[in-house]
Amino acid sequence: MFLRVLLPLSAVPLILAGCVSDGDNAWVKDDTARSDTQQALAECKYEAEAATIGIGANDHPKTWGEAVGDGIGDAVIQAMDENELIKSCMRAKGFRR
Repeated sequence: MFLRVLLPLSAVPLILAGCVSDGDNAWVKDDTARSDTQQALAECKYEAEAATIGIGANDHPKTWGEAVGDGIGDAVIQAMDENELIKSCMRAKGFRR
């Protein structure tokens, strides 16, 4: 019973993170191969995830409901922060959309 409730709820942050993304706008930079662009984007995503991994780590909810709500809220905040960091990182590397 517990897993039937927990598994669908664990998918909510992933779904919300997808809603936060900018879509399929490709990053471009003059005279840059697609593989180099993908490498730069992967590096920026890794750095953004590393920078936001601690969001909500110090929270100690009192109830199961608070834990779920906090988890969803933290995931949304983390996804939004990661998205902004990725944009900043790619722009710093000279890419544009």
